[in-house]
Amino acid sequence: MTLSLDNIIERADTLYSKREKIEKVKESVKLLQSIENDYEALWRSCRAHFFLGQEAKSLEESLKQYRAGTEAGKQIIRLKLKTGVEGYFWLGVNWALLAPLENKLKGLINVYGARHCMKTALKIDCTYHAAGPLRVLARLESKLPFILGGRKKHAKKHYEQAIEIAPTNTVTRIYFAELLLELKKKAEARKHLEIILQTELDGVWDFEIKRDKKSAKNLLQKIK
Repeated sequence: MTLSLDNIIERADTLYSKREKIEKVKESVKLLQSIENDYEALWRSCRAHFFLGQEAKSLEESLKQYRAGTEAGKQIIRLKLKTGVEGYFWLGVNWALLAPLENKLKGLINVYGARHCMKTALKIDCTYHAAGPLRVLARLESKLPFILGGRKKHAKKHYEQAIEIAPTNTVTRIYFAELLLELKKKAEARKHLEIILQTELDGVWDFEIKRDKKSAKNLLQKIK
């Protein structure tokens, strides 16, 4: 039985929603690879490869997955497919995570690509993926050196905007808490970490919430 495009996309989304089991995400990639030159399949491939790279057990595997994610994203652009916020966002995420794993020249190119994607995604829909464009742009600004666009004050502002849009998102709060600790703002960081511990599971972000609760506990212990 041949599955329709809509059925494949629906199955891939269901598999990704079960990402606590990494094999489900790998299965979703295989499904999406059966579709050629389709925007909806390609941005989902970007997302899946990002997750596999993030959860990889080796540097080599992370590199492989982030490269696959960027290739899927660049294919959207090469084919001049309709590109919405999803395409720019997930391509940018893969580029951002790939940058520190590449040599200096490639890393620099990836950084500029990631910033361009996030700023474009921000213009299209700043609320996407629980204020994802604001969150990732802030992460870049907090980690990059000044000469490459690093601005901790800008990062702080963008994290605050992201939290205003999606106050229950624990990923934004854990990143923000890390920045606040760098800025010696322990009391403010503690507030966000405690909010993370009180955040209830919601079905969609369960994987991230559970992970971030563990990180929040560890950071709170270090502060004490």
